[in-house]
Amino acid sequence: MSFNVRNPVVSIAAVLTAALVLSACSPSVKVRSDVAPDTNMSQFQTYNFFSQMGVEGENYSNLLGQHFRDAINSEMSVRGYKLSDSPQLQINVSIGAEDKVRVNTYNDPYVYGGHYGYRGYGYYGSPWYGGGTRTTVHQYTEANVYIDMVDSAERQLVWQGVATFTVTDKMQENIRETVQTTVNSVFEQYPVPAPGQ
Repeated sequence: MSFNVRNPVVSIAAVLTAALVLSACSPSVKVRSDVAPDTNMSQFQTYNFFSQMGVEGENYSNLLGQHFRDAINSEMSVRGYKLSDSPQLQINVSIGAEDKVRVNTYNDPYVYGGHYGYRGYGYYGSPWYGGGTRTTVHQYTEANVYIDMVDSAERQLVWQGVATFTVTDKMQENIRETVQTTVNSVFEQYPVPAPGQ
């Protein structure tokens, strides 16, 4: 399994929006993970981060990368991993975003030749007819936060956790808390559980 650093072309605003909408473990956030075959993540004892992670590129806020580093440090530390200058695991975080369109088509009932009456029934002798269909178009952004772990010796991706969500207008202003919530959600699927899990 080879490792590819994602380099999405998204604006700073889109990236900050992607980070912010993850607060409070919204039901719209979906988390999935995968581990390389025959890999025991507990065999690794040390870790560090890529010198420049995907979320620290030119399209991103420097603080965003630091927030992810802090949150992941907490998750790794509680599982017994040690930060090292010669790590067995290297960690990368990247964000990808894609604009999408949702089209909904539904029946639009109406009463032909009359008026609505009590509880929606027609009156003045008018029959009830189905009124054809209506279509709504909704543009939205689907974002993914990727947390990748690479075996330093083999240069292979050994674990990946992904949070997928729809960017909404309802955002929180505390980016650090938002990132922490996102990382916590992803690490709930990490193969080495935290004490008490």
